[in-house]
Amino acid sequence: MRRSRFGLQGKILLIMSAGVVTVVAVSTMIAMVLTSRLVAEKIYRQALAKAKLMAHQLVNEHALNHPPLLLQALRQMMHDFPSVKQADVYLHQPVHHLVATTDPTGQHLELDHLPGVQHYNEYELVRPDQITIETPNGRFWIMSTPIREHGKVVGCLDLKVSKSQLNAITRELALRNLLLMLASLGALALMIHLFFLERVRTPVREMIGVMEAAEAGQLTVRAREGSQDEIGELAGHLNRMLERIANFNAELGRKVEDATAELARRNEQLKRINEELFETQKTLARSERLAMAGQLAAGLAHEIGTPLNSISGHVQLLARHGVSGPSSARRLQVIERQIDSIVRTVKQLLAWTRKFDLKLEPVSLRHLVEESLLLSSPALQHRQIEVVTEWDPECPPVYADAGYLQQVFLNLINNSLDAMPRGGALRIRLRGPEHPNGHEATLEFEDTGSGIAPEDLRHIFEPMFTTKRLGAGAGLGLAICDQIIRQHGGTIRAESEVGRGTRFAITLPLDAREQAERPSTECEETAVKAQA
Repeated sequence: MRRSRFGLQGKILLIMSAGVVTVVAVSTMIAMVLTSRLVAEKIYRQALAKAKLMAHQLVNEHALNHPPLLLQALRQMMHDFPSVKQADVYLHQPVHHLVATTDPTGQHLELDHLPGVQHYNEYELVRPDQITIETPNGRFWIMSTPIREHGKVVGCLDLKVSKSQLNAITRELALRNLLLMLASLGALALMIHLFFLERVRTPVREMIGVMEAAEAGQLTVRAREGSQDEIGELAGHLNRMLERIANFNAELGRKVEDATAELARRNEQLKRINEELFETQKTLARSERLAMAGQLAAGLAHEIGTPLNSISGHVQLLARHGVSGPSSARRLQVIERQIDSIVRTVKQLLAWTRKFDLKLEPVSLRHLVEESLLLSSPALQHRQIEVVTEWDPECPPVYADAGYLQQVFLNLINNSLDAMPRGGALRIRLRGPEHPNGHEATLEFEDTGSGIAPEDLRHIFEPMFTTKRLGAGAGLGLAICDQIIRQHGGTIRAESEVGRGTRFAITLPLDAREQAERPSTECEETAVKAQA
């Protein structure tokens, strides 16, 4: 998991440090302003007192009339009071003149040229005792103190007092506050570190370890609830949550076990049911195969039995009367026709049970139907059957086996001939795909014959089933047609109404190369279903 650049402890330290720095900076500024005023007032009062004391001292020591002694006294004062940068002594008798100055260049303090003072008398009248004027740059005070002898002002002492000591004291105060701030920050950081280490970081890391263990699946681990603050409350909530999760997992595990056991029991039951169903399907398939075999045997026996009875009767007559004369020749012809009927029936049965070897190629359904009608035209004309065709000019060729499809069409035409012995109409419709992306063509054969009863209609595609009179067919024609169409991947359906006719609808894919169905007998289909 990606962590932030600063942890909780670092963020709190940063916030508290910014707060401390701000408070200390503001307090330092306020202290510097207040201290500066106090120090300035102190230095100012000390300078005034020193000037007044020096004025009395000069009079008492009679130094006014001795310039070397006066200059020595002034320099001693400057040594004792470093804030004084220059001292000038003026006497008023006989005229106002400079007596002594401590300036090495000899430049004296000209009070008359200071701002707000036009001449000495005005300067003296401002404050009879002592007068102070601040220089324009604000770095010095110019103080003038009168020199009195026997109560009479005989001169004045002018001092140039520097404020540099004030700046030094202010810088020292700022340095002390800075050191105090750094020491406070260090102590605060140490206390916060110890506090976080004991009260926050250690419990939080323990809770993180508990959550990691819970994530790994160890739900029995619990956090230590040592303190009574929010951290302890958080640890308590975490423990209660883990307890609920553990109870939920235990309950869920029990339910999963019960569900698994129930599912295993149901699976076992389903397995037994499937085994029983499989055995039942095999038994049913075997029964259906036996029933189909019996049906085929019965149909085949019926179809072969009739010709054989006829053959047996004619053979007995031949044996009794001998083989001579026209009567014997006619009997031999009957025997030959009956044997041909037996062979034809057996061939049809073999054709129904074998797989057709289709040769798929582009075929025009219209052309194929027209050829079939041409082949059947003598019988159609003889029965006086009118043929009506409807061709879709947009119907494309289909991939199919032309020979087998023609066999289907001829069989359907012959069935229509048998259904209309006294004439009628045969309508043939060819339709292409209904949509541009369609892939099927539809061919319909509809006659106006006698029709098929509903109870017989559902059996017409079954082998050995026929509605024709005895000897007219073996009942394998439509079964073979159904198998041929299915092997092409199509379908054949029949609709009929007694007395009004029958309609066969054949649907064929345009390309049977991928949709052709593998042929299978009903017995094979049943076996496959039983094994599925």
